Amino acid sequence: MAGYSYGDVSMREDLWDDIKDLDALETYVSTNSETVPVDNKIHSWVIDPITATSSQAGTVELADTTYAMTNPTLLTNTTQIIEKGVKVGGTQQNTDHAGYANKFAREKLKKMKEWKNQLELSVVAGSLVSGTGTAARTMAGIAGFASTLTSTLASGVSLTSDMFNAWLMNALEAGASHDTVLVGATLKTRISMFTQGNTRNIDAKDAELVGRVDVYDSDGGRVKVIYHRYVNSISDAVTNALVTYISDYVAVGVMDEVHYEDRAITGYFKAGSIVGEYTAQVANEKAVAVYKNVQ
Repeated sequence: MAGYSYGDVSMREDLWDDIKDLDALETYVSTNSETVPVDNKIHSWVIDPITATSSQAGTVELADTTYAMTNPTLLTNTTQIIEKGVKVGGTQQNTDHAGYANKFAREKLKKMKEWKNQLELSVVAGSLVSGTGTAARTMAGIAGFASTLTSTLASGVSLTSDMFNAWLMNALEAGASHDTVLVGATLKTRISMFTQGNTRNIDAKDAELVGRVDVYDSDGGRVKVIYHRYVNSISDAVTNALVTYISDYVAVGVMDEVHYEDRAITGYFKAGSIVGEYTAQVANEKAVAVYKNVQ
């Protein structure tokens, strides 16, 4: 062992035969969302909103009826090929390792977890790139569909319970009852410290199913507050971002289910890939709201 020496070189090194992994996994949205089939790299879906009533309208007696029609519109995303490669040399594979018996199997396990993390980051905070022959396609995350409810009005201001309630009411007044909130560490701590609105932990038996979740009783209804590692990766988040959405309106589109493939052996090694092609779908743009640069 470098840095240590023994008078008797026949003494074996002591190497603990166990590995304690730190899994930096973040898979809440992609794991808890519905999946929908996709059969083309350009994935579109129809939204046909009911026009909100903003004023009292009467009809003149004996006058002709007025007619107004709102045509459906399309929302579009592109699929993203996510691939994590595994390559282990023959010598490495045949070497006796501490903590695991099979080097290639160990690397596959790690790449599968990395693949899932990549999907989650893309589904939440991805930016749309249509792709070319030399550039990869990347999907727009759910935050990219929040145009009508996006706001930066809190730029440079610390999050308060009044602001949080106002944002949830903003969605409710647009006809969207948001039930899930994604925040990073800073905003999660602020929300947990709110004295009004009854922030509380859910029962431990329920936490086993959904992860670490707080329930917040807002003026617009009860919401789940999720600590999320990637929410601050949203474009222009600057410091902190906060995302609210309707869980039933978010889906993960699957064109090619994630799977393992062997790769060509061109030398003294074994190679393979964890690969799949996915996209994100938001059934209505008002089903997601994004607030950026929140302190």
